[in-house]
Amino acid sequence: MRHHVKFAFGALVLGLAGLTLGACATDNTTPPPCPNIFIISDGAKLTRFKPGPGRDIIDVLHEEEMVGFGQSCEYDTDETGAGTVTVLVAPTILSTRGPANQSGEADFEYFVAITDSQKKIRDKARFPVILPYPQNMTRLHWQRETPHNLVLPLKAGQSGQDYEIFLGLQLNRAELDYLRKSR
Repeated sequence: MRHHVKFAFGALVLGLAGLTLGACATDNTTPPPCPNIFIISDGAKLTRFKPGPGRDIIDVLHEEEMVGFGQSCEYDTDETGAGTVTVLVAPTILSTRGPANQSGEADFEYFVAITDSQKKIRDKARFPVILPYPQNMTRLHWQRETPHNLVLPLKAGQSGQDYEIFLGLQLNRAELDYLRKSR
């Protein structure tokens, strides 16, 4: 039995209210739910400084903010409900060029992590991004062109809501400390 959920856009930061996504099914029944996807608050923003001790605005190379994502999911299950749910997710990131950026590009990483119903991390992958700023542009929106394809196993009685997917920018300790201090 296959259920499709339409491609939808949404953003969710932990601690904020959820966004309900519309869905459709081919047989007039409510499709099973997709896994919840969250942008973690400690990975929602990144400020990268040029090397050295300076931490003023003139020392900023680039800043990123994960502002949303596109998602869809599809079930492929047997009559018992066992099978898989395939989740497609494409993060959207806003990048701003800082005054110290002489290279004309931003380089950073983001991650996608999956937890199971016991909140244990099943998988985490990091993805490098290099964004060139066209000519004199200082801001750009980027969304991954090819969504990440996550295939999650389901036992009878499980649904996509037995998993959670977390997105965030990969920060080092100094960047995380700066983010927490600047809130």
